[in-house]
Amino acid sequence: MKSRKQASRAAVDPTGVPGSREPRPTGLSAEEIRMRACEIYVERGRSDGHDLDDWFQAEKELTEALRKLTSN
Repeated sequence: MKSRKQASRAAVDPTGVPGSREPRPTGLSAEEIRMRACEIYVERGRSDGHDLDDWFQAEKELTEALRKLTSN
């Protein structure tokens, strides 16, 4: 039987994106997304329980910014 820690690790794909099996967009690192997600958490007043929402919002914002930079 797997421990909770082992089970939660299995639920995260190798790219490091929590709750996703999709690969990260090219050019974005998990650290960049993590830093932006932390900023979002602080901006929201440090209320807990929105970690995945913060991650996906950060990923979306950074992906859009990267697309704008590379489309020019």
